[in-house]
Amino acid sequence: MKIEPTLYIIMRTDLPDCNPGKSVAQGSHATNDFERWKRTILQDVDHYGDLISEFELWQENRSFGRCIVLEGTKAEIEDVVRNNDFAGMTVDPTYPWRNWYGDLFLSEEVTCGWCFICNETTPSELLTQLPLHR
Repeated sequence: MKIEPTLYIIMRTDLPDCNPGKSVAQGSHATNDFERWKRTILQDVDHYGDLISEFELWQENRSFGRCIVLEGTKAEIEDVVRNNDFAGMTVDPTYPWRNWYGDLFLSEEVTCGWCFICNETTPSELLTQLPLHR
């Protein structure tokens, strides 16, 4: 069965003070991390020829492909990355959040993960069990 190449973004649900705007920004950072990883793969055509063909298929329409946004905890994101070949975590070195008293803090946080699934891979069971992001 042919698998449509898909970029999965897994948004972290257990972050402090994460509002919809921050989620959109962090999802954008995850896509940028995926694109940076993809550029390194494109430099090694001899080794990654089949994967590069999957990238081309993924980008065939409108210069970007199917993207599905899921949600999970930090531990679930780590499991997805550990159990899928083409996956990574997005870390914001200055994630801003406020405590109960309104004090601003900046901390280094894993904010989301990404995973590229295509005919070269099979998604881990955990990835298929995560819910769509709300």
